[in-house]
Amino acid sequence: MNSITFAPGAGHRRVDERTASTGRIAEGFSGLPERVSHRHVLTAFKRAAPYIGVPSRLVHAVDTLMSWSREVDWSEGQRPIVFPSNETLSQKLGIGIRQLQKLLNSATRWGLVAHRDSANGKRIGARGKDGRLIYAYGIDLSPLGVRYDEFVRIADEGTEADLRINVLRKRLTAARRRISSLVQLIIDEEIGGVDATGIIESTQLATHQMRKVRDERLLQACVSKLEGHAAALDERIRAVSARDNEERELVKDSPSGVLNDTHYTTTKQPPIAKATYCRGLARSSSERGYDVRNNEPQSEVEADLAHHGVDPSFIAAVAPEFISCPPEQMTWGIIIGDAERLIAQAAIPANVWYEACRLMGQKGAAASVIATAHKHVRGDVDRPGAYLRGMNKNAASGKLNLGRTFHGLKDHAKRQPVRSLSSSSDLRSIGQLLATALRSESRVGPALL
Repeated sequence: MNSITFAPGAGHRRVDERTASTGRIAEGFSGLPERVSHRHVLTAFKRAAPYIGVPSRLVHAVDTLMSWSREVDWSEGQRPIVFPSNETLSQKLGIGIRQLQKLLNSATRWGLVAHRDSANGKRIGARGKDGRLIYAYGIDLSPLGVRYDEFVRIADEGTEADLRINVLRKRLTAARRRISSLVQLIIDEEIGGVDATGIIESTQLATHQMRKVRDERLLQACVSKLEGHAAALDERIRAVSARDNEERELVKDSPSGVLNDTHYTTTKQPPIAKATYCRGLARSSSERGYDVRNNEPQSEVEADLAHHGVDPSFIAAVAPEFISCPPEQMTWGIIIGDAERLIAQAAIPANVWYEACRLMGQKGAAASVIATAHKHVRGDVDRPGAYLRGMNKNAASGKLNLGRTFHGLKDHAKRQPVRSLSSSSDLRSIGQLLATALRSESRVGPALL
């Protein structure tokens, strides 16, 4: 619809369809209902303002204008007109004259106030001994009184909607936490056939999009989708658990129904890994001559790594960002080469690296460098050189537990995404989450939303 504007000239008020509509609303004012005061009108307007979308600065301006109004102005036969000057209003609101003019025009377009102008355009008025207005030209607050019932209805409907939205948000949080627990169980139990990473990314994306949404239908759809995914995960875990129970029932040491059967025992026990522990690793390794081709542990640190099952493939799986080959193709030679490359990138002094090789052996030193670089990238270590120097000191005193360190890094890598989902904090930006979700959708089908 085309807007028709009347511009009568400089010094006069511009009139368009919206301001004319507000003027017609003001003409319909015939006093407030019984037992309704102008304070009730202001309260109803403030309650309804967030649901209407009225800016807070405009709410503050209306509140300030109402301070000049009296109860008698809202009675039948009267008009609630206030007439403070622009200078007074700008001082009360803490804004400039031009900003005030724009604010008043905005209030008119929102249908909150009208204007009753004098011949010279000035705001002026006078009251009698009974407090009633004898004459007044200025800002007419009548539209607020006419719209009182509308404000009450909008505020009540908005409050009821808030309660329903609050319930939906609680259901959304419960579904997110349930998915978090189920995904953590899937990761811990290594249950196949479930894209745990994709589920985490999609759930984070969905919850991020719903943070400020007030559309009940959209929220309901998202909650139902997440609850459906949680139920599907639960069903998958139950199916795998039932299958495992059936397999355990089928695999028994004795045939069914046979009594006094001899239990099967192996006659050949698996060999026990043996490791030679020694103190003073610098002297012992140099005296015996360190051989990187020897698969047996040649230092106390390497023995600790072997004891905890930390081999090249394990290291590559924990810190793949520093490894140049796939985990299944890893050797200690590749680990050592990648560690030597990281020394310059992480600004680790060469003498600290040589000291690590002397104390831990080349394999243990390489594993220490990769663990240090991984913690540095994660933000846990500020100075990699100083951190590796501290590891050298612990290795010299026999207090370095590098195997447990790598298992801790592995557990952190497994649990951090699920932990972020539980706390509703995103590890990556929403753009990265969206890109991941789109890639997952192109591979396996639609995502959560």
